[in-house]
Amino acid sequence: MNLLLYYRPGTCALSELIALEWIGQPYRLCRVTRPQQQSPAFLALNPHGAVPVMTFDDVPIYENNALLAFLGDAHPAAGLCPPHSTLERALMDQWLAYLDSGFHSAHAPIFKPTRFTADEAAQPGLVEFAKGNVAKHLEFLNLHLTGKSFLFGDSKTVLDAYMAAMSRWGRNWFDYAQDYPELDRYLLALDEDPGVAMAKAIEKEEDPDAMGHCTGHVPFEG
Repeated sequence: MNLLLYYRPGTCALSELIALEWIGQPYRLCRVTRPQQQSPAFLALNPHGAVPVMTFDDVPIYENNALLAFLGDAHPAAGLCPPHSTLERALMDQWLAYLDSGFHSAHAPIFKPTRFTADEAAQPGLVEFAKGNVAKHLEFLNLHLTGKSFLFGDSKTVLDAYMAAMSRWGRNWFDYAQDYPELDRYLLALDEDPGVAMAKAIEKEEDPDAMGHCTGHVPFEG
């Protein structure tokens, strides 16, 4: 299967990049800009104009829930998802839904306040209110992670890839070490994981030799 990930640095698309490194199969990347995400060519892949998008033998799939679950299911040897029709899988899917519609969505008014109100005077207050909501999620995750090495079960799953991508945003506004020490410990340990470290190096383009299992970038045509 030919795998191509469309991504933009700093976004939740890092979660797919981490999962791909954990899977260890060859894949390609296409780095896109925010304006390119609104181009007809990109909207043909994802009509919502957002990353990540992945093509599997030229079939596009988007939304983190769908992508991460499919990557785990398509590569069972990597052990990133429990088998279907098990209680463990239902619980993991519950966490995927929460991370997407709860934790992830809570950040949206911070990054894109104009999506929620055209009143410029109201936007700063909206951003601060949203940060309070994010803090509630961080408190929940911090409590859940007490004494745990992984978000779910005894080994890493696609949930940890999603967490590594999203939880970095909150460090811009919160002191994790002081306020969320269990979450901080968990994330720092994730940063030491070779797959996470490689995915972040690829994303940042700091080392031209940092390729991991990526076979190269392709230009965006649109």
